[in-house]
Amino acid sequence: MKIKSVSKLLTLALSASLLVGTLAGCQGTNVENVDVEQDVVEEVVEEVVEDVEADEPVEVRTIYAVTGASPRPFVYYDDDDNLTGQNYELVNAVFEKLPQYELVWEITDFPSIFAGLDSDKYQLGVNNFARNAEREEKYLFTDPIFSNAYIVVANKDVDLPDELSVEDLAGLSFVGQAAVNVTTLIENYNDENPDNPVEINYTEEDLNIQLTDIENGKYDFTIIDKPMYFGFYQPEFGFDLHAISLEGYGVGEGMDSFLIVSKTEENEQLVEDINAALREVIEEGTSKEINEKYFGDDYSPSYE
Repeated sequence: MKIKSVSKLLTLALSASLLVGTLAGCQGTNVENVDVEQDVVEEVVEEVVEDVEADEPVEVRTIYAVTGASPRPFVYYDDDDNLTGQNYELVNAVFEKLPQYELVWEITDFPSIFAGLDSDKYQLGVNNFARNAEREEKYLFTDPIFSNAYIVVANKDVDLPDELSVEDLAGLSFVGQAAVNVTTLIENYNDENPDNPVEINYTEEDLNIQLTDIENGKYDFTIIDKPMYFGFYQPEFGFDLHAISLEGYGVGEGMDSFLIVSKTEENEQLVEDINAALREVIEEGTSKEINEKYFGDDYSPSYE
């Protein structure tokens, strides 16, 4: 295809020269007509050049995206054991706009995600990642893929104000896993307020069990991602609990989710390309459709 197009281009260019030269040499030929012929030839040549450029082979780079396939609704297996979720669909939509890359999904346990990114075995980490100073030293980050928010989920008998701050939780019993962001949030509050702490109950139980224990009165509250609660746990299990926004941790207040990228010079271009395609996905409304499907509402970020 490319050789034929180049041959066609050379043939047309030569014919154009002969044609214009002949016309210009003819007695009585109107100069304006020669100009017209020249314009037509130039248009044809431009079209052929575009065809040649379109036929240029595009070098495709394989990008390995890795996930732990949890938690739901961000990344998980559906009933047919196929990978799905908000993060998964959004990343696929982004890469549909990037023909220079071939996206390949890999699934591993959570700690191995970081080991694979460190060695550049995987280029892209997809697991509802938050951004922090420690990770920024080791990895590149895309623009936010959605704007997260924390909510306090509490037993119905617990008296809480409609406008809720962390200070309002003092004296109550909290349940959560160690070393996760929401537990760290409460630990930091206790460190700063030793005279009026929150009671922390550490657990290895999953969120479904934690929420059941709160509903049964074993604990007063926990803190959870808003899209996770309303996009999965509440509709799936029908929990009858208070769900109140937490002041300072709402949508657009820094609770964003990101894709993590292996920190190499080559991957800096990958981040730029992902960010450009991500904005298109948001502007055209695809991000909103995906968010509403998995979260029940739109959490698309604003880049203003």
